[in-house]
Amino acid sequence: MERKIYSVTYAPIILVFLLLIGCIENKNVNELKQDLDSAKLKITELETQLKNIENRILNLEFQNTKNNIDDVAYLTPGSKILQNIRFGLGNLTVLIKDITPYANGSKVTLRFGNILSAQIHGLKVKIEYGMVDEKGETSQKSKEVTFNEILQSGSWTDVNVILDGIPSEKLSFVRLKEVTYRGITLITQR
Repeated sequence: MERKIYSVTYAPIILVFLLLIGCIENKNVNELKQDLDSAKLKITELETQLKNIENRILNLEFQNTKNNIDDVAYLTPGSKILQNIRFGLGNLTVLIKDITPYANGSKVTLRFGNILSAQIHGLKVKIEYGMVDEKGETSQKSKEVTFNEILQSGSWTDVNVILDGIPSEKLSFVRLKEVTYRGITLITQR
């Protein structure tokens, strides 16, 4: 029995196979490129939307600050300029009358001007205070204080407050806000 050896050349088959794989891979690469371009476009759209939202938030924060600017009195040592502070009944005026050293902080005398016709009892304020160093960096503390003094109508009332942790010579600012009160007294006509 004689064996015949057939010579088969596999080169054309391999070449066709490789070309098919290349076409498939090329098709996948093109699809991936399209997907990547689409994703980039979506990211750009999302970035634009995010920027718009950030701008709206900044505008709202600015408007809120502008609307509430009268709700805060910003006082600096040595300044004799009266600051207005708005609260539920109307406006009070306030300034720093005096600052003296006290233990590990400062004793600050605030002078309130009650321009209303009612006596105000139990005035409560949030006080933020601190110092600004040579580099312009701020160190700040805060506390809530309720004053026992009655703010007489149409007159000045001095109140003392102890601000711990900031020595009097380093105290750079005192900010009053969130003013409330316990009650009022009106004069009755007879």
